[in-house]
Amino acid sequence: MCGIAGYINLNGHASEEVIRQMTDAIAHRGPDGFGHKIADNIAIGHRRLSIIDLESGAQPMSDNSGKIWITYNGELYNYKEIKERLTGSGYVFKTSSDTEVIIYAYREWGERCLEHFRGMFAFAIMDLETKKLFIARDHFGIKPLFYYQSGDIIAFGSELQQFRKLPGFNKEIDLNAIDQYLWLQYIPAPLTVFKSIRKLKAAHYITIDFSGNISNQIPYWDLDFSKKKVRTEKEWVEATEHVIKNSVKAHLVSDVPFGAFLSGGIDSSLVVGYMSEVLNKKVETFSIGFEEEEYNELKYSEVVAKKFGTNHHVEIVKPDALHVLPKLVQHYGEPFGDSSAIPTYYVCELARKHVTMVLSGDGGDEGFAGYNTYTQYMRYMPVNFRTGIKKKLFPYAEMLFPKRYPKYDTLNTWLSYMSYLQKDWRTKLWNKEYHQYISDMPTGFQEIYNKAKSCSKVNKVQYLDMKTYMNFDILTKVDTASMIHSLEVRTPLIDKEVWEFAASIPEEFNINNRSGEWRGKLLLKGILMKHFPAEFIHRRKQGFGVPISRWFSHEGELNGLLQDRILSQNSLIRTYFDQNVIHELISKNHSGALWLILFLEEWLTQYEKS
Repeated sequence: MCGIAGYINLNGHASEEVIRQMTDAIAHRGPDGFGHKIADNIAIGHRRLSIIDLESGAQPMSDNSGKIWITYNGELYNYKEIKERLTGSGYVFKTSSDTEVIIYAYREWGERCLEHFRGMFAFAIMDLETKKLFIARDHFGIKPLFYYQSGDIIAFGSELQQFRKLPGFNKEIDLNAIDQYLWLQYIPAPLTVFKSIRKLKAAHYITIDFSGNISNQIPYWDLDFSKKKVRTEKEWVEATEHVIKNSVKAHLVSDVPFGAFLSGGIDSSLVVGYMSEVLNKKVETFSIGFEEEEYNELKYSEVVAKKFGTNHHVEIVKPDALHVLPKLVQHYGEPFGDSSAIPTYYVCELARKHVTMVLSGDGGDEGFAGYNTYTQYMRYMPVNFRTGIKKKLFPYAEMLFPKRYPKYDTLNTWLSYMSYLQKDWRTKLWNKEYHQYISDMPTGFQEIYNKAKSCSKVNKVQYLDMKTYMNFDILTKVDTASMIHSLEVRTPLIDKEVWEFAASIPEEFNINNRSGEWRGKLLLKGILMKHFPAEFIHRRKQGFGVPISRWFSHEGELNGLLQDRILSQNSLIRTYFDQNVIHELISKNHSGALWLILFLEEWLTQYEKS
């Protein structure tokens, strides 16, 4: 795992000092080495965390002609198969790295090389023959990639903080992006907090010619839920086992020590179980817990660790853990409001003391319909709905009284599940002079929903989650928190082959109400039933929550800190937000919104200092 950077100077030669500063800003992503390549007005750079081919995988790397150069962050899990094909076509390799495979895949297939890749990646290829940059991001957005354009400078990189090293950096804030952050707890692609910087969307690429023309973002892959296959339930369980076990095995290719995150939930338990099968040694596993019992899952992770005989490491997160807030803000680079970034930071810190790479169970809920919101969505209408009619009768009320009860299977309904601050709250919160920046629809969501309209109900929201929440929140959170500690995290359940398989499963095998109540993730639970009792498998789903509501409450340890930061006469958010509304949020202990505002206050503080 690594960090990448590059820039084009449209008004002169590229500077070694600038590209060095851009790569130094992300030294944590690659502490094992660095390199730069300058070609007239273009420079690309790299920071390396060595995982595969420790000796000869240095970057930027070129082909044998010296005309094609790459800076690459990621891992290709099928690179050996691609290398074999390319060797058969006459290509000669000097290294055993996946980096060189990408170079010659590009030589052979051009931009269509992306169709052959299975893995997580963000890379830029500098093609001195065609005089263009080819910049691409993996199918799910596991690895980040941003690009910048302002004045005479075009640039790309792995983290937002790199771009501040550019001469004349345009740091104008996008206030509409901040409004969407308040709504969703993240800023959706292609937006960033800066008007001059864009996120490259997952499964997309761009080209930039050396004179500065940037293409639109071009998609190269999408998920298709329409190709359902016919199997019995037993056959689906067996097929699911086969696909996931193969993915875990593929994700274990490494030349360094590795382990796994273990929450004790369905997904991480499944991954650890397959790791134990594949490997001939004990798995190193890592868990984070809390003193607050309702948030603490350590007793479950310990059951799994004992079952599979792992070397298990645990740590308790306490309220004083919030001292990492400035570091989180620095590395996320823009407002990011998922408070589980705190325990994610600490579990990554714990793991890095023992290993360089871990597997995680992320993606199981989205791919196999495990979220509570999915069962709620199948059962009821929006969570903020209020009526004397029982919610389970709502579909009939919709038919009988269509004007009073509008259709509930809509994008707005789904957004009501996913919102942190609805529009009425945001309208009260923003000072009136900023109301023009309030959003009616998050950027890109309507387009995503329109693509999924023909899908079944749960497949539709799975697709929405894959394209939004999983990408912009879950994967962003894990990548940033892990790379702070120079730890590589791989996600065998967020994998092209796994998701294409999952999309072929008829909905009722993943989620149904045959037991008398709606339950999700049935196939994965069916697999784990071979190892654990029903009460372990079907317990209430917790998620990776943080006791922020307890910490921020009137009696909580962090209430004073919260008020000092966001109600102070010196607070920067006073410029934008009505303090009376913030008082109201505190009195109601609207902890999710308060965390968003606290994170934003720290971001603005660092922004002003820079």
